[in-house]
Amino acid sequence: TGLAGKTPVEQALADAIVDTIDDFMTLFPWAEQNQDVRKRAFDEILTNNAPGLLKDLDTFLGDKEWLVGKSVTWADFYWDVCSTTLLSCKPDLADKHPRLLALKDRVQALPAIAAWIQKRPKSVM
Repeated sequence: TGLAGKTPVEQALADAIVDTIDDFMTLFPWAEQNQDVRKRAFDEILTNNAPGLLKDLDTFLGDKEWLVGKSVTWADFYWDVCSTTLLSCKPDLADKHPRLLALKDRVQALPAIAAWIQKRPKSVM
């Protein structure tokens, strides 16, 4: 599909970014049944861990259009999916990182993605 990166270095960078985001996302107790425990854990992670991740991603993105290379990769898609989930938990989470929010907007503006967003089922997350 051409979304892994155009060179072996780009592919490695895209994989590293996805793994970094994934490592963060696995901190959340998604299956926790006790809502009080779940809320406390989410609040703690979003308050204490998220700022560092966002700062690092923002620094890596810099003034580039995409996280890796000159075209969209699966790292950009993964950022969009995960940030959508995170922002549903804490809407102001990325307010200090407008470049990351703009990246999310660019991904969602891609024609096929925009079309899917219009027709997909609505959900809380």
